Amino acid sequence: MFHALRSRQRDLLDELDELEEAVMELTTLLENTVEDDEDFTDRHERLAWLHRQQAGVMVALGETERALLAFDE
Repeated sequence: MFHALRSRQRDLLDELDELEEAVMELTTLLENTVEDDEDFTDRHERLAWLHRQQAGVMVALGETERALLAFDE
């Protein structure tokens, strides 16, 4: 169980890194897009979705770390 949690933690950290990169790239695109551009709305929605994904990964990571701490006790 401990090793499965460690593996899950690594996977979540990798996923979080990927999401952070995607957010940075999309934020850069949004900064260079005019609000009237039809891509602006799509990119803004995508950015909101990425932020929700990040929040979900952070919650799962927190729960995984809490479970790992329980093993240490």
